[in-house]
Amino acid sequence: MIDKHYKISQQITYRGMIWLLAAQLVVMLPFAFFLPIWLIPVMLVATYWRIRVIKGNAAQPKLLLNLFILALGVAGIWVSGMRLLSLDAMVSLLLLGFAFKSLEVIRQRDALVVVFIGYFLVAVGFLFSQSILAGAYGVVALIILTAALIANQQSSAQQLSQNATRSNLGLSTMMLFQCLPLMILVFVFMPRFSPLWVIPSFESQAKTGVTDTITPGDIANLAKSDELAFRVSFKGQRPAQHELYWRGLVLNNFDGKSWQQLDNAYDSFELGMYYDQHMPWSETNITQQGEPLEYDVIYEKTGQPWLFTLTPSLTLDKQVKQLGDYRIMAKNDVVTPFLLNAKTYPNAKRDLNLGEQTRRLALALPSRGDNKTREAAKQWRAESASDEDYVNKVMTRFTEKEYYYTLKPPLLGNSNTIDKFLFESQRGFCVHYAGSFVYLMRAAGIPARMVVGYLGGEWNEAGQYLAVRQYDAHAWAEVWIKGQGWKRYDPTGMVSPSRVESGLEEALSHEGSFLEGQFFSAQKFEWLDGIRKKMDSIQYGWRRWVLGYDSESQANLLQTILNKMSSIPLAALVGALFIGIFLFWFVMLGLLKRQRYESYEHQLYRKFCKRLAKHGIIREQQQTPSEFAVIASSQWPEKSDTIRSFSLIYQQICYVDNADQAHDQSFKKMRQLLSELR
Repeated sequence: MIDKHYKISQQITYRGMIWLLAAQLVVMLPFAFFLPIWLIPVMLVATYWRIRVIKGNAAQPKLLLNLFILALGVAGIWVSGMRLLSLDAMVSLLLLGFAFKSLEVIRQRDALVVVFIGYFLVAVGFLFSQSILAGAYGVVALIILTAALIANQQSSAQQLSQNATRSNLGLSTMMLFQCLPLMILVFVFMPRFSPLWVIPSFESQAKTGVTDTITPGDIANLAKSDELAFRVSFKGQRPAQHELYWRGLVLNNFDGKSWQQLDNAYDSFELGMYYDQHMPWSETNITQQGEPLEYDVIYEKTGQPWLFTLTPSLTLDKQVKQLGDYRIMAKNDVVTPFLLNAKTYPNAKRDLNLGEQTRRLALALPSRGDNKTREAAKQWRAESASDEDYVNKVMTRFTEKEYYYTLKPPLLGNSNTIDKFLFESQRGFCVHYAGSFVYLMRAAGIPARMVVGYLGGEWNEAGQYLAVRQYDAHAWAEVWIKGQGWKRYDPTGMVSPSRVESGLEEALSHEGSFLEGQFFSAQKFEWLDGIRKKMDSIQYGWRRWVLGYDSESQANLLQTILNKMSSIPLAALVGALFIGIFLFWFVMLGLLKRQRYESYEHQLYRKFCKRLAKHGIIREQQQTPSEFAVIASSQWPEKSDTIRSFSLIYQQICYVDNADQAHDQSFKKMRQLLSELR
């Protein structure tokens, strides 16, 4: 039976507004990690202003003031440097409207608009992060939003109940829990269709990781970050650490300071077209040798199309593009976690016959500069019996001379950088060594190119996968040898073998520069390392089995089920699942129905009777409040005024239709009278 005093008030109550503002803050908070952080103070100011309005200490903002505030918000987004048609700008505008909406919430229907926008923003948040923590936070946000929705449909008496907050949160949680079985069933069996539209990505500033133009300091900066790049699980035996060269980009052009893919500025689409026309992908250029290696990779979002694989990778997903220089590209920028299944032949020979276009790119040098290196290359090549002998001579030089591997090399300026590194500073990072090595090869007329990507990775024993992070970024060289094709050479390994065999941390142990800018990095504290690996293992499982559950995974699961079951048992299983869900709902709804609500005035009167009972004044079940007040006053004359006043107020609330605001004053008076009976 519905309490006769419960009614849907058009005017939003103070407690309902507090619930609404709390829900807004919870929804907006995670966006501070991805969008301008000043959006949160804007929300707090709007909240403070709205509370003052409810208390009567400030006036409701007028139309012109609302427009002025909105204009300031739009100007703030523009000053923040976001493009007008970008995802970040659109979401920021939506968040501004969400925050400012609280200033004009007067009626319950206004509160409904805010709650429904909040639901939409919870979903939008997964465009920025799809981690397991983001999923858990999204569930919390849904619970609080639903609790705010419930609170704004309650009367003032219900909101003032002592257990109102707990009751609202409990009911909200129970509603979500009731939806869980159907959510799982829909997730597993609902067909997955390609989206009818996608959100365009304009955020160049969101690009992370290895880029298509490299100067020596770029990879050194990446080496100071422990951000995850991708995770790999192998189908079979894991290769040795020194064999894990994750190829990303091939850089052919050197302008005297930086390395880039080509001598012109190409975007990812134009680059793919260029390689299709001049150096198309062909499996006939590969001579397969040895056993293949199969593995799965889950890439983190980078805003770039580059994917990192072992070379050469032959069996790949249809969503990727293979280029003639053996790099792998996604057909679109990687803006969400990306799963790739690949197969590689580590011992295969590549390009035994070198194309003319590829040869030209692999021999290109600037027209001037680094004369000392050019002369040295000619002299050393004349002293060598073959190209391979010359390559080994240059590699040996890095061990014979006093070269050092460091994250803190001296600056080389803008000209003659190869000369200064090879013959003066002799201190550098992998790009210094790979770049100077490729230059020496080309100066001697031997085709060579720089390859950038990642080397090695950290094995997670709990999850049985390899985690590759930004500090694993690396650069090495490829040299074309007649009769052998492209061969990998890593001059960094000659200077610092521990970088190739054991990783960056051990290679830099002598100077202590590994992750020096991150004091609380888990790699620096042994007690944090185990926790980090366990959390990372859980996150990997989430990415692989939840985010990676696509149409192909669903088809494989259904095919497995269909192969094991005939049509009749399968139909019976599906029917049983749905029947089970409906039975679960009926049981839960029946349990909820038993939880009868007790109005706040009845709760206070029950306390009133208990306090009188402690003094021996017992209320009989058939006695009305008026009759009991007369009897209690006669038995406790010192408190007769208090007893009569409390009973009178209680009866007025029960039988007189007063406004909610009047009820608030009555409840306050009843609590004061109760305190006098202690």
